[in-house]
Amino acid sequence: MDRHRVPPMSGAAFEVDAGATFAVVTPEPRQVADLVAYDREDPAVHFEQSYTRDLNGTVRPTTGDVLVATDGDPLATITADDCGVHDIMFGPCTGWMLTDRPTADGRQDEPGGCRENLSLALSAYGLDVRVPDTLNLFQASTVAEDGAFDVAESVAAAGDAVTFRADRDAVVAVSACSAKGVASGTTLTPIDLRVPPGTDVAIASVHDDPPGDGDGSPR
Repeated sequence: MDRHRVPPMSGAAFEVDAGATFAVVTPEPRQVADLVAYDREDPAVHFEQSYTRDLNGTVRPTTGDVLVATDGDPLATITADDCGVHDIMFGPCTGWMLTDRPTADGRQDEPGGCRENLSLALSAYGLDVRVPDTLNLFQASTVAEDGAFDVAESVAAAGDAVTFRADRDAVVAVSACSAKGVASGTTLTPIDLRVPPGTDVAIASVHDDPPGDGDGSPR
């Protein structure tokens, strides 16, 4: 497997063939990663949080669970999981969320977040699509008996990986979450991707002008 590093507060996108495997790794403890996936032949078909919760019967998907698409069929299956604590309740951070955001060591004020970074990375593949709610890897979300929900500190250890098998030809996008706070802490770190040899990976960030390595194109 080839390894690509997604810098802090950045997104990446790549194509994967049905039957191939890929992995998302947190090289430092605690860092959350957001993931979306689209059917390569019909990008209108994409990962859907609600169907994934419903058909797996859990808000914490792990080994053996599937990422369900808007057509009701699997996009990918989790085949191995070092962490075991992930979220499919919260949406990705976005620009308005990170504007004048209070944090433990001050305030965060950023031009955008995971939704924008995922969109930029996907645009390298010609996908001008809405980024749906994401699979939030390594994010520990809690639900109380009274229905209240919140985000706790991630339990991910350095080097924890989640491995997927693509169940159809897909375009996958992953971001290193941009939100400072309880989950990832106030020091944001990179995310690593393990992809099939020779896979082109487009990396982009709202903090780059121009994005990625210069043009946001796959490399």
